[in-house]
Formats: sequence, C-alpha cells, structure tokens
Amino acid sequence: MGGMKTHAASSVILLSTVATLAALAGDKIPLRVSDTFSPPPPGAVKIGGHLGDMLNLCISNRIAAQDVPHIIAPFRERKDNWEWRAEFWGKWITSAEWAERYTGDAALRAKVGGAVKDLLATQTPDGYIGAHPDGGHLKNWDIWGRKYTLLGLLGWDDLANDATAMSAAARHADFLLSEVGPGKASPIKDMWNGLAASSIIEPMTLLYRRTGEQRYLDYVNYVIGLWPTTNGPDLLNKVERGVPVFDMFPKPKPVAEMKNYGDGGKSKSYEMMSCFEGLCELYRTTGNTEYFDAPKKLFAGIRETEITIIGSGSDWERWCDGKRRQTEPWKMGMETCVTVTWMKLANQLHRLTGDPMYADEIERAAYNALLGAQGVDGTWWCHHSPLAGVKERAPEHCGMHQNCCVASGPRGMMLLSQIAVMSSKDGPVVNFYGDITADIPLQSGENVRIGQKSDYPVGDTVLVTIAPAKPEIFTVRMRIPEWSRESSITINNEKQPSPRPGSYAELRREWKAGDSVTLKLDMRARLVRAPGNPNFVAITRGPLVLARDKRLDAGGIDSAVAIKANADGIVDAKLSSGTSLPNNWLVCDVPLADGTNLKMCDFSTAGNTWGDDSKYRVWMPPAQPTTAK
Repeated sequence: MGGMKTHAASSVILLSTVATLAALAGDKIPLRVSDTFSPPPPGAVKIGGHLGDMLNLCISNRIAAQDVPHIIAPFRERKDNWEWRAEFWGKWITSAEWAERYTGDAALRAKVGGAVKDLLATQTPDGYIGAHPDGGHLKNWDIWGRKYTLLGLLGWDDLANDATAMSAAARHADFLLSEVGPGKASPIKDMWNGLAASSIIEPMTLLYRRTGEQRYLDYVNYVIGLWPTTNGPDLLNKVERGVPVFDMFPKPKPVAEMKNYGDGGKSKSYEMMSCFEGLCELYRTTGNTEYFDAPKKLFAGIRETEITIIGSGSDWERWCDGKRRQTEPWKMGMETCVTVTWMKLANQLHRLTGDPMYADEIERAAYNALLGAQGVDGTWWCHHSPLAGVKERAPEHCGMHQNCCVASGPRGMMLLSQIAVMSSKDGPVVNFYGDITADIPLQSGENVRIGQKSDYPVGDTVLVTIAPAKPEIFTVRMRIPEWSRESSITINNEKQPSPRPGSYAELRREWKAGDSVTLKLDMRARLVRAPGNPNFVAITRGPLVLARDKRLDAGGIDSAVAIKANADGIVDAKLSSGTSLPNNWLVCDVPLADGTNLKMCDFSTAGNTWGDDSKYRVWMPPAQPTTAK
C-alpha cells in the first residue's frame, strides 16, 4: 500500500463474552478478534452520587432537550462551504442513542427514531445525506460530516434493527464511493492532510461488518493506502518510527508563545485520534496486528508528551508538546472534543487489552477535564479547559445554536455508563467506584448484581455487594488505580493480599448472595512537580486535581505558596467542613509551612461560574522549595 510497511495478519480468535455476542448479533462478518472486556447490556448500570447527578443533568438538559429540526435544517438547505454543520446531528444522536441504552426512556427513544426519520427525508435520490450543495461535495468538512451521519445511522440500527435506516446508510456510503476512489477524487486533498476525511474508516469498517459488502472494506484499505503518499498524513509509518505527534505535521517556527503553538500547524488532535479509533475497529475485523500496535503506540506517545495533569491535551485543537509546557498560559487549552476523543480511544484499547491503565486515563480525563467543561446545569459546555484563568461558555458555531464541544461533551459523559462496570469471559469488571449498581451477565447465563455504596472520590472506602442469582464460581475484577499506592481489600471481613497499584485485583471464588468486598484506596493528597518546570507544583487527591479558586482565595490565586509536604510528597489535606461552591464535589484545607491552610477545590468545580469571579489556577509557584520528591 504505497510503500507502507505491512505485517502479517493475526488469526488469533479471542473468547467473546455474552454481552459482545449479543451486541454483534446483526453483523454478517464475524470478528477476527473479540474484546477482552465488553460494555454492559442496555440498562444494566445505574450511576448515582455527584457523578450520576452530572450525568442526569447532561441527559435531561442537553441531550433530551435538543431542538432536532434545528440540527436537521443544514441537510435540507445544503448550502455549506467551509462549515461543519453536518456533524451536529451525528454527534447528538450517538449521545442520545447511548443515553437511551442507559435510561431506557421511551420518550427519548421516540425522539431518536423521529430524528432518524426526519434526516432520511433529506436524502437525495443519489444517496447523499449532507449539508453541501451539488458541485460543492468533498470540500472542507463534507466527508467528516458524512462520517457522523453513518455513525448515527449505525447506532440506530443497533437499537432498532431498522432495515430502512440501514438501506439509507448503505446508499449514503455508496454515493461517497461513486465520488471518491481510484480514478476519482482523493480524500487526501481534504484539509488537515486528509485526517478529517480519513476518519470515516471507522463507520465504513462497521458497515462492512454489518452488511458483508466487500466494497466498504476496500474503501477503508484504499484510504489507508493513501496515507504514505504525497500530502498524505502517513500515520502508520510515523507512529512506527516513534515520531511525536507534535512533530508529525508542519508547524510555525519559531514558536514564541503557547497561544501560537498551533497556529497554522496541522497536527490536529481530535481528527488524528479519530483515525486510530477506526484502526481499532479494523483490527477487530481483520486481525491485522498493525492496526492494533499503531493505536497502542500512538496512545502511549500522546500520554507521554501531550496529556496534562487533568487528563486532556491540545492547544487550539492541535498537539503542542503540552505535557512539558503545561505551566505556560493557555487560553485555548484542552479542547473538550479532544478530551472526549482521548477517552474514546482509551475505551477502544481498554476493551481490547483489558489493561487498567486505559481505565485510569478515562477516569482522570472524566473527573477533571470533562466534568470541568460541563456547565453546572448541564445545558451547555466550555470549549476549552485551561489550567489557569477563566472557563468560558463555548461560542456558537456555524450560525447555529451549537458548538462542536457542546455536541461532543455528552458523548464523553455517556461513555462513563459503558465503562463503569463491564463484562469479561469469567466475570464482572468494576472500573468506577461510587454509588453504582450493575447487573452483569455470567457465562452460565445467569446475572450477578454488583452494588456499590461509597462517596468516592471524596471518601476512600467502597463497599461492594456481590449477589449472583445462585452460588457460582466466577472472578470479580476491581481496578486498583495507579495512584493508590496503599490499598486494602477484605471479602466478608476477611483480609486479602494487598493489591498492586495499576492492576486489577482478581477475586475468584464461589460467590453467593450476601457476599461483600470492602476496598480501601489511598486517598492521601500529593504534591506534584510540573514536567518541564519543577518550580511549579500542583496537588492531586486520588483521581482529582485540586485548584485554587478566587471564591476561596479572593485576589490571591497567583501568589506563591509553601505547601507543607513530607519527603514522599504526601500532603495532609483535610476535607473542609462548612465550605462549598455551586455544584461542588469537594473543598480541601491544604496545609502551608506557616501553619495556615489554603482552601482548594476539585478542578471540575473550579471556575464553574464561567466568569472572572471564579478565576482559578492548578499549577502554583512555590514560595520555597518543598520536601516533595
């Protein structure tokens, strides 16, 4: 394929779980590689507590409240040129489809079904569903919008097994094949070296699996074959060579300020990761290990060089060598679309590998960058989540009451319901902790109810009840976060071996109703030095990043402080009683060397008035060297 290095396809077939087999019932092409962990069945998980409250606000005030005719209007008008209005329907409906699976809400299901019907009414006789006029196809964001349309229609088929929608999806894809391909237009001529247009490999792979039609897989291979050609993104070869994502594409030189780091550069974060999501689906479909190795290597590189303390990255939607430079002023840092796509790529790799590191990254991004971008009432989102300054209401895009991040954020929120508790071939997998219940299928065909009682991550203790329909031998996996250096587990009050940080505690035994597991995690606050600038420090507590907020520290958030920490960087921070902020998760009293305390809140609460009254900062200049390592 155009000089691209290729590798022999793997024929390894992994065992499927009950949930995976059920989800793939409509596929005509069997998977060559199945997931290690699978999402729970629809309606199986319910999340309460603060996280559940934020999730419910997102569903009721953003997803269910969407004005559907408004986001369908661009498909009727077909007058776009540079705009990306065609992405909004697909982004919204995928979040709504996931929300319907979570809630089982009949009204939401009817709204989704109506949105599909109304969209299909805009399909032209040649199969096109898009916002560009005749003669203006393939420009700018056109194929990008078609991708989201396909994802939305495929998601609806998952819910409703709708033959009409699937037929429309196939005609929509076939029309693209009539315009783009050998001897026709090339998608690599699209903006961002073809990254946006290339990301359609994800739904095209899914469509191939759903229909069995080889032409869709041929198109995916055609697109990937273009990557090493002139003006192509050459993604696979660059990843294999270990090229950092910031250096993959042209960027301005010299670079003087963070705000200019992405100006004119083409290392577009969101679109790049979307292509690697497609490669994960292609790996499941073909077994070609190159399509597995490349996303893993890309993820590791991004984590090493770009992801900041709050679990996201990018400046003005571009990679920016951000991990090293995160103490610098960013006004357009940590775009919400990037946060969500980072979480979605982590979810793909977590499902495939069963590696808890990916779940750790999802939690870090979700509890900090993602929740920090959602408005307190769930109606709107921030476009960016800088590490200092002011969070701002996302601007409306393309002359519509919409924004790319307002449309993306709910997709990240609904992902949490799919990862909180999952299935494996030999039992349930508990990834998130809190006030959560889940009914997970076992290989025997019976279900086990997993109940949790905890105010995690405020508290450090989680009580988990295990209630199978009948006594049965299976494994309960419980994620031990990498940051929890000292954890303990008891089963029915009997102490178990200490679990290793960054692993799953695998508890295999005959379980019966009434059994319980108590997990205690290491929630001690820690002092962290900034990568690339150790003169700045931050405080983390469990998965949460703490921040100074003007409402707690009027006028002094930029002052130097001397945090009191021991030689291991442990900070004896206490939960602050009698202090709260609107919709806040926690406020801590952080001890200073002079014997006073500094009040800090979790990052998701910081700045949540979206105004100067709640200016905040994460990284702090120390007044004197601390004792932290």
